[in-house]
Amino acid sequence: MTSIDEGIAAARSGDMAKLQAWLDAGNGPDHYDTAGWTPLLWASARGHGGAVELLLKRGADISMPHRDSAALPIHLAGQSGDVRTSELLLEQRPTHINAVWDLNGHTISLQAVFYGHLALMKRLLAMHPDLSITTARGLGAMDLATQFQNAAMMDILRPHDVSAEAKAAYYRSFLKRIAPAIPPGEEKAQQLADKLVGVIGDGIRNAATDPSAVQATLDAVREIVEKEHANVNRLGGALQQPPLIVVVTGNNGFPPNPVVASLRNQLANYLLEKGADPTLHEQHPMGAQTIIRASVFNHLDILKMCAQYITPQQLTDAINEIPLVNGLTAMHDAVLRATMAAPERFEGYLDQVRWFVAHGGRSDMEDYAGVTQRDIAEKTDKPEVRRRLLAVLDGKE
Repeated sequence: MTSIDEGIAAARSGDMAKLQAWLDAGNGPDHYDTAGWTPLLWASARGHGGAVELLLKRGADISMPHRDSAALPIHLAGQSGDVRTSELLLEQRPTHINAVWDLNGHTISLQAVFYGHLALMKRLLAMHPDLSITTARGLGAMDLATQFQNAAMMDILRPHDVSAEAKAAYYRSFLKRIAPAIPPGEEKAQQLADKLVGVIGDGIRNAATDPSAVQATLDAVREIVEKEHANVNRLGGALQQPPLIVVVTGNNGFPPNPVVASLRNQLANYLLEKGADPTLHEQHPMGAQTIIRASVFNHLDILKMCAQYITPQQLTDAINEIPLVNGLTAMHDAVLRATMAAPERFEGYLDQVRWFVAHGGRSDMEDYAGVTQRDIAEKTDKPEVRRRLLAVLDGKE
C-alpha cells in the first residue's frame, strides 16, 4: 500500500488513530489516489466529521475537487447527510453553500434533497442557501422533492421556495456555462442529434396534455432517423445525452398518465430496434447509462425492453455499475425511491427491485457514503416498507 493509499483508507474508514499517525509522519493531505480521491473527499463522503476536522486543521484544501467528477468535499458531504461534516466545511468556506457541481448542477442543498436528508436540509435552510439554483435538468430544490414525491421534504422546503422565473433565469446561465464545443466538420451531425433529443423531450412534455402528440412525435422521430439519418447513439442536447436516456428521464405524472407512458414505451422500442445502446453514457447530469436512469423513474417496462438488446452479463453489469456521480447503482436507486415513494407508487418500485434481483442485482455494494442497497432498506422508518424490501432483496417475496 502506498502512502496516499494509507491516508485514503484511514479517512474513508474514519480511523482517527491511523489518520493522525499518517499525518504525523509528514504526509500532506492534498494528494490524489489513482481513482481521483483525496482523504478529505472520502472523509466528507462518508460523513466522518472527526476526520474532516483533523484534515482541515492540517491544511487540507477544501476547494480541491475530485479529479474526474469535479465534486467538492461539500457536495460529497451532502450525499452523506452528516450535519457536523457539512457544518465544518461551511464554517471554513461559507460560500460553498452555493457551490455548484457542474456534472449534475447540484449544490449541497440539492444533494440533501436528492438523498432525502431532512435534518441536513433544515440546517442548511437556516444558512439561507440560494434556492434559485437548479439541477442540470432545471429542477429547483422544491421541484426535485416533488419529482420524487418526498412529502416530508416538500413540507420543509415549501415556505422557502423561489419563483419559477428565478429558477429559469439561473438555468439558462448554467446551460450556457456547460455548452459543449463541437469539432469542426461535425456541425450537421450534431444538429441532427440535438434535433432528435429535442423532439423527444418536447413530445413527452406535450403528451401530458395533448394525446395527439404521441403520433406526431413518433412520426417526427422516424423522419429524423430514417430520412435525415440521425445517429441514434450520438449525444445531443444541452446535457449531451443519448436519445434513449432522454426517453427514460422523468416520471409519467402523478397519478401516472397512460398517454405519456405509452409514448415513452413506443419511443424506447423504436430506438432500440434502430440500434440504440442501453449501456451508452451521457455527459450530464449523472454520466449514467439508460439502466440507471430508467431505474430512478421506475420505467420497468423499458428496462425489460433493454434486456432484450444486450446480453445477460451486460444487463447484470449495468445494474451493478457504480456511476461516477455518486456510486449509486441502479439497485440503490430503486430501493431508495421505494423508501420515499407515495404508497400508490411503492409496488412499482418493489417490482423493479424484484426484477433486478432476478437479473443479478446486488444488495451489498457500497455507494460513496458507504451505504449498501440493503442499508437503505433497513434504515427506512416505515416498518412495512422495510419488511417487504428486505424480503424481496432476500428472494423471499
